[in-house]
Amino acid sequence: MTKDYKKPIHLTEMKKQLDIAKIRAQLVNLRCWELKSGDIIEYRGWLVIGSHWRGGTHRLKNPVNGQIRMVRDITIFEFMGHEIYL
Repeated sequence: MTKDYKKPIHLTEMKKQLDIAKIRAQLVNLRCWELKSGDIIEYRGWLVIGSHWRGGTHRLKNPVNGQIRMVRDITIFEFMGHEIYL
């Protein structure tokens, strides 16, 4: 096992951690797939500003330029260096 290995976490645990990051105004790092093209999108150092549990989405804000993005939870495959499993 390598030194940089991080344990995979379940999707529901990731959602909890995103909600905690929102409350604490912590920056998060995510990697997810773009739905239509399948490209990988990386969000490094973004704030979580909202979520929709029924819709399965989280809203992120770039603290540098104020851009806001909505990410579907199911497309996230890495959170803070942890792989996500279903």
